[in-house]
Amino acid sequence: MGKTIITAAMLLLATLAQAAGSGSTIQVREAWTRATPPQAPSAAGYLTLVNAGAEADRLLSVSSPMAARVEIHESRMDGGVMRMRRLDGLDLPAGATVALAPSGAHLMLIGPRQPLLAGQAIEVVLRFARAPAQTVRLQVRPIDATAPAADMHGMHM
Repeated sequence: MGKTIITAAMLLLATLAQAAGSGSTIQVREAWTRATPPQAPSAAGYLTLVNAGAEADRLLSVSSPMAARVEIHESRMDGGVMRMRRLDGLDLPAGATVALAPSGAHLMLIGPRQPLLAGQAIEVVLRFARAPAQTVRLQVRPIDATAPAADMHGMHM
């Protein structure tokens, strides 16, 4: 009986240790957005995703309590005109770094529930095909910002 309990306890501990060590292979860095004027219909969010895993993954969707909805978009030059289109997800190849940045892929926060003010942080939830969902804080930079603050790294909750 004693050996059975010890064996069961050891198996439980091994399982818990494995689960604790199997954290997300997706790292989030430089998560930011710009301040918005009152009544702005949308805001763009930017971040860098690092897939440190050995398998490809995909960003499937994003949500935020601060916006009616969040979409994944891409801006691209087409015949001398910058065009934006909605993406149904974003591929994250194994070992790759994928930047969501101005004039490229980005998050579109549609219908902000209130103006975004510089110095605030807003939560977004990233959902992936393989990795667990992550809640990330986008740091709100001044309205004319062109890049994240120099001291920003992964702004996780």
